[in-house]
Amino acid sequence: MKQLNGIHYQVDGEQHTQRIVFFHGSGGGPDTPFMRFFTAQWHALGFEVVRPDFPYWQKVRETGKPRPPDRMERLVAHMEDWLSALQNDGKPLWLAGKSLGSRVMLRLADTFAAHGQIALGFPFNPPAKPEQSRLMELTDTQIPGLIIEGTRDPFAKQIRGTQLMLPRHWQLEWLEGADHGFEPTAAKRHLRDSLWHQASRLTEEFLT
Repeated sequence: MKQLNGIHYQVDGEQHTQRIVFFHGSGGGPDTPFMRFFTAQWHALGFEVVRPDFPYWQKVRETGKPRPPDRMERLVAHMEDWLSALQNDGKPLWLAGKSLGSRVMLRLADTFAAHGQIALGFPFNPPAKPEQSRLMELTDTQIPGLIIEGTRDPFAKQIRGTQLMLPRHWQLEWLEGADHGFEPTAAKRHLRDSLWHQASRLTEEFLT
């Protein structure tokens, strides 16, 4: 674990010449099997992968007690300061995010002239309030982006089964039978590896 501007972060593949900064989701942090899987996949492609803790997650580590994320403005401000220091080396940058992390990601992409951005399970709507759309957040950036979404994701109720008009610089790919964490149903749990590798191949096509 490293520290920069008060933010703890992990790095895989420092020797590589291109960097992916991968922001975690609200309840799982950067050390979940999901985060580790995609980190390993991108590392194998030849990218340095950096996983920072959001400030509230550092408190979760310290106390062992769950807590809600900070407000979006605070998350973005902290990550902008940290990313400014990280990018002092000028390494070519890509951004990725899981759920909440993808909302933070897209607010930073233009500022840091990212080459592209990947949203793994973008939370288009709160599950209990599908009418509360976050679709317009995708217009906060002009950087090309890939969204991968599960067809069983409750955060995608608002857009599932509709003729969605995304901003031109975004592309959306669906994982059949996957939920918000790209998990299948319990009866089809044996398909998880297949779903995760399918998602990985989609990111590889986007990155290369």
